[in-house]
Amino acid sequence: MFDLLRLYAQVVEEQSFTVVARKLEISQPAVSNQMRALEEKLGVKLLYRKGKGFALTQEGEILYRHAKHILDAWADLIQEIGNSERVMSGKIHIGASHIPGEYLLPAYLASFRQLYPDITFKLTIGDSLEIAEKVVAHEVDFAVVGAVFDTEKLTSEYWLKDELVLLAAKDHPLCSEPSTNLRALQACPMVLRESGSGHRRAFEEALVKRGLDLNDFNVVLEVGSTEGVKNSVRSGLGYSFLSRHAIEHGEKFGLVEITVADFKLERGFYLLTRRNKSLPSIAEECYRYLLNQKPDQISE
Repeated sequence: MFDLLRLYAQVVEEQSFTVVARKLEISQPAVSNQMRALEEKLGVKLLYRKGKGFALTQEGEILYRHAKHILDAWADLIQEIGNSERVMSGKIHIGASHIPGEYLLPAYLASFRQLYPDITFKLTIGDSLEIAEKVVAHEVDFAVVGAVFDTEKLTSEYWLKDELVLLAAKDHPLCSEPSTNLRALQACPMVLRESGSGHRRAFEEALVKRGLDLNDFNVVLEVGSTEGVKNSVRSGLGYSFLSRHAIEHGEKFGLVEITVADFKLERGFYLLTRRNKSLPSIAEECYRYLLNQKPDQISE
């Protein structure tokens, strides 16, 4: 039964019977037969066809959550009984908010894979709150997000620093002066990340320290991604604050960075795990590798 649960989790994560069969070096019908055997054992339907692929039934979602718990518990057991012969292969599922997921992690994961070429990754990107919920639900091994989540079920460890800078289209009226201030910004149309993002949380917390909130600003658009914010600003919809990591290679493409007097907006990126729960050995190795890669410490 344990092997069936492990196979089922692989099928769900890969979203493909064929990919799983190829990786396990078995036939695709063999994978299908194993899934049918699992359904028969449980007496419920787990998967149903959807377009060219498949989706999970409600029972399938429940089984996947419990299968991950069981597999994680098994990994904990192996670690606790002192298995020193760790095999550094398999898949690491990482969650990330938009900035670390799109601009930072790919390069670090490529470097990590040079050390362990048999390891593969799945990277799930969303807003910080959404990704934190996936950590709690055991849908990812660990995550990198732009906000602190120290709760009963989660713990955060500081990774590196981020700075949010003001950007506007090159023909925006704000660009006529070398700097601006918060009062001037209140009257201008503003583009903002969606609720739940660490980006937005950092901005709102900075405003509170100055006795302000978003109701004091002219927010004309909320966007669900950093690229969406950049394109909206570039199109002239309004100004926005963006992570320096998203523009650090000079790829501003018609955007101008503007200094805001007496308003330095910084935040951290954090490695997020389930509290008091150990990671699978390969995920733990990757977590520790990332924790040791702190470029802001090098530059300071």
